[in-house]
Amino acid sequence: MSTWIKAVPPKMMHDQLGVYTGQWLPEMDRCWIRKEDDVCVCSRLIRTPIGNIEHVTITCGTCSEKRDFTWAEKQQIKDELFGTKRAAVEVYPAADRLVDVANVYHLWVFDKHFQLPFGIHPREYQKAINRGYGMNEAEMALLKAYYAEKGVDMRV
Repeated sequence: MSTWIKAVPPKMMHDQLGVYTGQWLPEMDRCWIRKEDDVCVCSRLIRTPIGNIEHVTITCGTCSEKRDFTWAEKQQIKDELFGTKRAAVEVYPAADRLVDVANVYHLWVFDKHFQLPFGIHPREYQKAINRGYGMNEAEMALLKAYYAEKGVDMRV
């Protein structure tokens, strides 16, 4: 378990010192720093048509180089700060909506009672749609040639 220290949130710095501008950063009213490695997590609560959602940002506060976070690290951060019973998503938007100007990762954490209507675990409300195999004969021949080059026996 990590040691998290509450930090001055961007909203307070915006409201009292006039720093931090933009659309969402001045609304981040919670902030934590992980003592072990200076990872900084901020959040704001937003109202949406499906209920309140916690918008969470994850950055490396003192890193001089870009820092990538693994899926497991983001899961641990979500669990430690927002609870193990809450689901979260990370969004990969359409290209025309992409904003990637800072080394910041975003999670949207749902209320603890909210259940995603999809996932890897079977649910009564999700059923796979049979789309066939998505390969024509030419594509299958390319795949067979690829595996043959690798020395893999592909019996199809």
